[in-house]
Amino acid sequence: MALRCWWASLAWVLLAFSSIARAAAVGEIPLPADQAVDEVDAAKLEGNPATSVFARWPEDLVLAPVPGHSSELGWSLALGAGYFLPQESDDQPASIVGAMAMGAENGSHAAGLGGSFHWLQDRLRLVVLAGDLTYNYRFWGIGNDAGQNGRHLDIRQDGQFGYALVMYELFQHFYTGIGVLGGRSEVALRHWSPPVSELPDPSLELTLGAFEMTSKIDTRDDLYFPTRGSMTKLSYSLYRDWMGSDFSAEIGKFDTNIYRPVAQGDVIAVRAMYRTASGDAPFFLLSSFGGKTDLRGYDTGRYRDKDMYAVQGEYRWRLNPRWVLTGFAGVGEVASSPREFFHNPLPAAGVGARYMLSRKHQVSLSADWAVGKNGSQFYFGIGEAF
Repeated sequence: MALRCWWASLAWVLLAFSSIARAAAVGEIPLPADQAVDEVDAAKLEGNPATSVFARWPEDLVLAPVPGHSSELGWSLALGAGYFLPQESDDQPASIVGAMAMGAENGSHAAGLGGSFHWLQDRLRLVVLAGDLTYNYRFWGIGNDAGQNGRHLDIRQDGQFGYALVMYELFQHFYTGIGVLGGRSEVALRHWSPPVSELPDPSLELTLGAFEMTSKIDTRDDLYFPTRGSMTKLSYSLYRDWMGSDFSAEIGKFDTNIYRPVAQGDVIAVRAMYRTASGDAPFFLLSSFGGKTDLRGYDTGRYRDKDMYAVQGEYRWRLNPRWVLTGFAGVGEVASSPREFFHNPLPAAGVGARYMLSRKHQVSLSADWAVGKNGSQFYFGIGEAF
């Protein structure tokens, strides 16, 4: 798995708790199911499971041990803790500080701290993250053919990083801002193995430094478990020597999520994304297919290249205030340029379940099983895939 994927993983465990309060309601023609969804929202899903065990357990403190398993990690266990800070008003998302630690059967481990803050009636947002990681994984090579061949090298990636992003709401629902990233990464073979002629030696040691520009239109009714609205984001990162980077590269990404309420509190969610990497980007910053978001059903990094797209849809069926069942399907691809798309599609489909750890803040423990072109994958985590 590339280092960039671990930034995302740490952000999910640290700040998944934070995507919780309501953004402004979507201005749209009421649908027949709106009333049913509003009734679920009005209930606010009060309650934290820990309060039923510990009488004095704070409602705003959430602890979540998250077991998991994958073909790369073996069995793993992550422990995340998040504390919701007092809100300035009821219609503003709660700020949160959090921490996480993870260990896996194959020797991988990670730890991190972070915070997500909402100020000025949610017009000003700040995200900060810092972490240390050691990750043992498989390097499959670059391109569709490398992923199909199934040959790999076992490698180890060590790194530390810090990240900060500040965004301001210029007008209703439209946020724009800047971010900075700094860190180091070292990649080496885990142990000697016979050379694989198709694969380059991935060993390297780099200092990373990037300046990020981000814009986002966010009309979701809830930042963590949305039932209506959409979120569209465009980001562009520059890795440059004036930011302390050992290499020059550009990373661009566009993604959009759309949510529509149906039936008695159910939701249809649709996502589309495109990512491109150019310049001298190391292999772990190339566009990497698979993982929890784009798309479930593939080993993260088995398919990687400069450009990537993925589209998917998901139906979320709310059984009751505690349980949600899901079904999803999608398709995507990696290629050396957009002109090479639509020659080697990578389909995936699966099912899952959600259990609300905190009904007040709608923080859920998730389990998904998905099938892709090369087999199946099982996922444990916190929160929705998108």
